[in-house]
Amino acid sequence: MVSVMLGYVGIVMAMVFFGSNFVIVKKFDSGDGVFFQLWMCMGIWTVGLVVNLIQGSPKFWPLAMAGGALWATGNVLCVYVIQQIGMGLGLVIWGSMAMLVGWFTGFFGLFGLQKDELAVVWLNVLGLGFALASLLTSFKVKVTHQPTEQDPNANNGEGFVVLPGSEQDSEAKLASVQGEYNNFGHVVTGPSQLTSPFSDDNNNPPHSSNNDANAAKANKLWGIVCALCAGFFFGNNFDPPTYIQQHNCHQDNKCLEEYRGASSDPLDYVFAHFCGILLMAMLIFFAYCIVKRNNPWVSPQICLPAYLSGMMWALGQVGWFMANASLGYTVAFPLAVIGPGIIGSMWSVFVFKEIRGLRNYLLLGGVFGFAICTAVCIVMSKH
Repeated sequence: MVSVMLGYVGIVMAMVFFGSNFVIVKKFDSGDGVFFQLWMCMGIWTVGLVVNLIQGSPKFWPLAMAGGALWATGNVLCVYVIQQIGMGLGLVIWGSMAMLVGWFTGFFGLFGLQKDELAVVWLNVLGLGFALASLLTSFKVKVTHQPTEQDPNANNGEGFVVLPGSEQDSEAKLASVQGEYNNFGHVVTGPSQLTSPFSDDNNNPPHSSNNDANAAKANKLWGIVCALCAGFFFGNNFDPPTYIQQHNCHQDNKCLEEYRGASSDPLDYVFAHFCGILLMAMLIFFAYCIVKRNNPWVSPQICLPAYLSGMMWALGQVGWFMANASLGYTVAFPLAVIGPGIIGSMWSVFVFKEIRGLRNYLLLGGVFGFAICTAVCIVMSKH
């Protein structure tokens, strides 16, 4: 019972910190997201180090780093997705994909993991359906943009120019706000300038693809594919550490000699997981600098907010680790995916006043209603 209660405490941690971690960066321009992600991942790693020390520096399992690398890869893919199909649709696609991948992994025991034990299977499936309905309804909620604070000392690099009043500028504003408040605990804040971070703008005239309908359709298709890939990575980012825990020869666990005696405490794998996140973020940033010919978008003003945002995100991820171990993927994933959107929406309605109008309030009520139904069904299905 204590373990189950800790699992639900972990869900609350994930909801609160994933839903609030971008509030502190709201006023700042995050550029194309890559520099922001690097500093965010430094904050994540710091929390991992503290957790590691609290746990008494347990054995470091390199395989657990693979999960962190998956998360960081999916995170940077989201920057490209936002450029191609927008933040709203992108969030629904990668959020739904992450939830489905995590749920199917736990329900069917995919990738060598154990199947979750459920008392009432049909209730859990119904809860998953309500969670998907909540995500789809959230896509219809519109927000009112409030401009971010521009850093006069920022190095924007060549090509990071959005024409005022243009269609791209409008999409950028929407992305900026939605990235902060409708996130599912994974993606960095939406870039306010939607040039792809890995495009070489010196050799490509701006807006050249807008005149080519076929190119636009192809770009949208690639955006959807990348969103699905990002969701797949997010949905699998816990699998490597979970695999080690479930093959440590303890009690009813499967037995692999290389993992014999490995800890069953999920917190013992947090540091390795976060090391994978930071290492991949650094590799991505180095590649980004090469592509941009050593002229990346950087802003000294975003460093501290991004770092603190990463620390908050890391606390949410720690909670999710606890929930996975205590409740299983079939319970933790739906709750941890839809919960942060509820918290973020409350920030947007009651503090920043960015969701307005009867239609939006009704839609938001629908989102909350579906989320409540999700929680009730999934909790009852477990016990």
